[in-house]
Amino acid sequence: MSNVLVMFQADTEHTEQMALAVAVGAVEAEASIRLRRLAVHGAVEVAHKGYGKLQRADLLWANMIVVGLESATPRADELDGLLSLLREIEPGELDGKKAWTFGSEGLTANRSKAQILVESALKAAGVVLVPIEESSGQGLIERMKQAGRISGK
Repeated sequence: MSNVLVMFQADTEHTEQMALAVAVGAVEAEASIRLRRLAVHGAVEVAHKGYGKLQRADLLWANMIVVGLESATPRADELDGLLSLLREIEPGELDGKKAWTFGSEGLTANRSKAQILVESALKAAGVVLVPIEESSGQGLIERMKQAGRISGK
């Protein structure tokens, strides 16, 4: 069974919905999931509450790490927790783990500055970035579910 960590940065429900679709797809593929929202302390909750704070244990638990980034430009106040954890991880602890990111438009070939920053930090920590091909002919939420199914295998 695969362990999929889905974390997302969102001020609107749109990015949260995409993250939830990835999580649903992973569950459909029989994976275990953890959902975490990247937000500054005291930020207003989006539609659902109680995602919990990202912890080192979440990164160590996951086989696949998925990061959804709503903002195209890096927002240090929201990303600092993730980036700090990645810097603190001992060399080799995340080796063999895989990851991919998505932006506010889902899976696109055009990487945002925020995605590039997070992907660089993941690679520096030993995580392997995997390409997730976006399926065509479906709505955005269904495409994100399909990406989750792939991630959960």
